[in-house]
Amino acid sequence: MKPMIAALLALATAAQAAAPYTASNATVKFSYRVTLIPVNGDANALSAASTLDFARLSATRATVKVDLTSLKTGIALRDRHAREALGAAEFPQAVFTVTGYRGPDAIAAGQTLKAEVTGTFALKGVTRAVTAPVTLTRTGDTLKVNTEFVIHPQEHGVKVTGADQNTTVTATFTLQPGS
Repeated sequence: MKPMIAALLALATAAQAAAPYTASNATVKFSYRVTLIPVNGDANALSAASTLDFARLSATRATVKVDLTSLKTGIALRDRHAREALGAAEFPQAVFTVTGYRGPDAIAAGQTLKAEVTGTFALKGVTRAVTAPVTLTRTGDTLKVNTEFVIHPQEHGVKVTGADQNTTVTATFTLQPGS
């Protein structure tokens, strides 16, 4: 009887260990100003690969990619100019690589928590350190991720005459089991 209990406990622990997750239901929005005119847009082609353990969130590692060729601002000419400024032909993806996590180490089903992730953000071939707040909501074996953070495009070699130095990025996606 004891070996069977031990085997069941080992199986339960293994089932909760870090596992691969991918993104679905993604939205990415951005906003900035050019010559005092607000520009809002989206780039909804987001993919993510993550290793996630709900009992040990501090071990989470993830790579989130946004396809810059999907960028839209509502005006086709402005879309083309934005893609050109971002170097989307040569560097078609913006990549956030999560390497650290600060916050509660576990999340139970039905729970929502706030935390912070650290890592790198690569845009137009230039990589910079970044920290972003996240709100995480667990439903069963999925995790909804919401974040909003500011990037400085000029630090990545993006030059747009008259543009503000800050661009706000908002992303929402659900991590679900899968490889």
